[in-house]
Amino acid sequence: MTDRTAHDTVLAQLDAFNAHDLDAFVATYADDAVITGVAAEPIVGAAAIRAFYEPRLQNPELSCVIDSTVLFGDRWVVAREYVINAGVSTETIATFDVVAGRISRASMLKA
Repeated sequence: MTDRTAHDTVLAQLDAFNAHDLDAFVATYADDAVITGVAAEPIVGAAAIRAFYEPRLQNPELSCVIDSTVLFGDRWVVAREYVINAGVSTETIATFDVVAGRISRASMLKA
């Protein structure tokens, strides 16, 4: 458990993603977290998140920028993101449900 706010957790996840720091990235997610919208099937649990993102975070041309965020209550963050890979930017709307300083659910909707 952490005193980190939901918004701070999402920013920590973004920083770890952009630093290509797999351990720090996975640490922002709950052990039983679920991510949807980035693969054909939901990614469930820390081990699956690690396995999915490990090859992606080895790509030095991959990064993400958050254009804006909205906080709903004290645990939901909605972010407008741009995921950049090899100079190509994809607009994404991401929702994060943050409980006790860790992301429990994340859903991505790509434009």
